[in-house]
Amino acid sequence: MAEVYAERTRGFSGVIRKKFPFILYKNVEDYQAAGGPVGSAGVFNGSKLMAVAGEKLTSKTWHVVQHEGFHQFAHAVIGGDIPVWVNEGLAEYFGEGLFTGDDMMTGIIPEWRRARIVKTIEANRFKPIDQMMQLSLDEWNAQLDPVNYDQAWSMVHFLAHGDGGKYQPAFINFMNAIGKGKSSTEAWRIAFGDSRGFEQRWKEWWLNLPENPTDDVYRRATLATLTSFLARAVAQKQDFQSMPDFTRASSENMLKSSRDEALPRSILASAMRDVKKRLDAGETFTIEPARDGKLPQIVIQSVAGRRLVGRFTLKNGRVANVIVE
Repeated sequence: MAEVYAERTRGFSGVIRKKFPFILYKNVEDYQAAGGPVGSAGVFNGSKLMAVAGEKLTSKTWHVVQHEGFHQFAHAVIGGDIPVWVNEGLAEYFGEGLFTGDDMMTGIIPEWRRARIVKTIEANRFKPIDQMMQLSLDEWNAQLDPVNYDQAWSMVHFLAHGDGGKYQPAFINFMNAIGKGKSSTEAWRIAFGDSRGFEQRWKEWWLNLPENPTDDVYRRATLATLTSFLARAVAQKQDFQSMPDFTRASSENMLKSSRDEALPRSILASAMRDVKKRLDAGETFTIEPARDGKLPQIVIQSVAGRRLVGRFTLKNGRVANVIVE
């Protein structure tokens, strides 16, 4: 997680120089006894990240850990007084990320959340941009409103990906100005100018998004996950001649992995559910077996004919790299 935070924010963050303390509790009682707020599933308390695993890990667990983990990262390596809407918006941005085994796919827009953003804009329930930008941490914490989290996330997502990514350089300039001690108002003026134009473009962009706008990111996440499991199995001398062979081994819990490279089976189960959905929609999944000294790879072909290839490399019997292209 920390590596992905650093990679995605390298334009305005510093260098990670030490491990971040992270304590994962099985029992909520132990979590609360250690200072975890009642009713929460995770928290960064200014020094350590704490979270509750519970009896069964869920996607919500990962979202909480990834969200609070970003606060821990920002506290350590991003300078200046970060406006609360940026801090929470970036935390939600990474909270929506999908762990694939060897990477985390970010920039994801869940369809249910896109629809909720659109309804909130149409109902005029979001705060005016200037008001959102001036919110203090105390004001934010006094009313932990999901609408505020949606607005902060949607603003950050727009700055990162809106209109083909054209606002990324200005966003980096804004964060660098914050890091140099500028107030959020002055930093915004330096980077963007008038916020009124931003508000209109932000709303229009969200209102004009199609359904499932990041389906390709989900497809890449599924392929990356499958490739991570394939790589571990191949490192353990397993051989697959076809996708049905791999699917069968997956369903029978027969995919091998060294103990220290084992991955949560929950992410494989999620990927296989997505595979079924895509097969039903007419997409194809194939394994190109190892030949001529090359390692096997997985290929997805969309209905439109676009190919995505999942490749991996090994070093000393361990997974060195997983690439989706």
